[in-house]
Amino acid sequence: MFGRRVPPHIVFASSVALAALCAVLAFLAAQSQSWVWVGVAAVLAVWFAVDAFRSFSWVQEKKRLEAEKAAQNGHRRDNNR
Repeated sequence: MFGRRVPPHIVFASSVALAALCAVLAFLAAQSQSWVWVGVAAVLAVWFAVDAFRSFSWVQEKKRLEAEKAAQNGHRRDNNR
């Protein structure tokens, strides 16, 4: 959007917070029997929860790739001796 990507850990933290907020709002709307708002808040809570899961998997994939790269570089270094 602005030429830079938001770091995955920030996306994860904000998505978890927004998912929890929407879940609380869905619960409060259910208490007042406002079913349209229950639906809207529940859909948003699921949306943000899925987004949090995706950003968490990005972080895990990045760590896995960095570990593989470090292992390959270490193996190459040992062979060059």
